[in-house]
Amino acid sequence: MRQPEMMFNLVNKGNFMKLLYLSSLVLLAACTSNAPVHQKSSAGYDSQSQARIRLYGQNGKPSYAYTGIDCDTNRKGTKIGVGGSLGDAFGSLVGASSSQSMGIPETEISKNVGKMNGLASRAFFREFVIPAGKPVNAQTFYIGLTNTLHTETHTIIQHEGSCSSNIASFVPQAGHDYEIVGSKGRSCGVSVFEVGAQGELTPVAVEPAVRCQRR
Repeated sequence: MRQPEMMFNLVNKGNFMKLLYLSSLVLLAACTSNAPVHQKSSAGYDSQSQARIRLYGQNGKPSYAYTGIDCDTNRKGTKIGVGGSLGDAFGSLVGASSSQSMGIPETEISKNVGKMNGLASRAFFREFVIPAGKPVNAQTFYIGLTNTLHTETHTIIQHEGSCSSNIASFVPQAGHDYEIVGSKGRSCGVSVFEVGAQGELTPVAVEPAVRCQRR
C-alpha cells in the first residue's frame, strides 16, 4: 500500500536534485561572470600632460591611489578609489556593480575580471585620468568579515584577518596607460603594469611610498 508514496518521494527527490544541480550551475556562472562595462567619455583627456589608470575593487577588497603628488601644491595627492565606498561595497555585495572604461585597452585581467569574484563580492574596475610626471601612491586592502554566533549562554564573535599591501609608488608618463592589481583571495599585495596598445602588460618598477616632509 505504501509503494505509490515511495515512488512519489523518489520522484520528488529526483526533481529536487535536478533543481539543486541547475541552481548550482546558475550560481557558478554568476560567481564568475564579468560586471558589465560602461563607456565613460574621455573628451577632456590630454595625452600631452596626463595619463590614464585602471583600478580594480570589490566588496571587502578596495584599492586606492593618491595621484598628482606635489610637495609644494598637493602634498598628499588626490585620492581615487574603487570598492571602498558604501555604494561600491553594496553594489558588489548584491552583484549590481558595473565597470567604467575611459578607453584603456582591454587586458587579460580586465577581460576576465569575473575570475576575481568572491561570495557576495563582485569585482569591477574604473578608469581615471591622472596628472603625468607626478608620483602616484597605490595600495590595496583585504577587509575580513566578522561572524557572530549566539548561544543560550554565550555570544561568540569571530574576526577574519584583515590586511593592507605595502604602498607602491611610481611616476606615470604622459599618454601612457596603467593598471593597478591587488593579490588574489585573502592576501594583500599590489602590482603596477603599463598597458600597451594591444592590451599587453609590462610590469612597472615601483618605489616605496612618496611622503612629503613636514615643513
